[in-house]
Amino acid sequence: MKIICYGDSNTYGYDGDAVFGGRFPPEARWPELLGRALGCEVVNRGLNGRRVPRFRRSAEADLALLKSTGDRALILVMLGTNDILAEAGAQDVAAHMRGFLTALVGAMPESAVLLCAPPPLTLPGEGFEQRFAELAEEYAAVAAELGVLFVDTAPWQIPTGGDGIHFSARGHRLFALKMGQTIRKMLQ
Repeated sequence: MKIICYGDSNTYGYDGDAVFGGRFPPEARWPELLGRALGCEVVNRGLNGRRVPRFRRSAEADLALLKSTGDRALILVMLGTNDILAEAGAQDVAAHMRGFLTALVGAMPESAVLLCAPPPLTLPGEGFEQRFAELAEEYAAVAAELGVLFVDTAPWQIPTGGDGIHFSARGHRLFALKMGQTIRKMLQ
């Protein structure tokens, strides 16, 4: 089994506690930890600042990137944090995700897709917890509509670093553990 992790800076492994920014080493990032735990190949396609593709050109570029890894894989899609930070509403983010996933399923019909609602931010105020809860509800509906797999990662309570946005080293380990458990259950 091959797993492709398509996401933002939390998939990329950005270290929010590093003085000048930076990236956790491969052995500390959740996609790579997941691959070791499951004994399979994992391709990390995280990118700092990535939002759900909203325009045809950006969606086509991302689809080409995903297809470059092969036609058969489990594709974990975890986006939406940067959209919520940019004050986009959950319904709008989900509508963009619906469009992107429709194109993804069409472009890679041999692959399975797991849509992951990202864990909420731990920033104070701003109603982030509620906005992420709404996004998870919207994503669950999109997944059901399109027949793709879905997981809400909010109950996992992933710890972040001091910036309140990016997973801490402990957060990466916990996320990999929980994602591994989720995938094992889905495969049974």
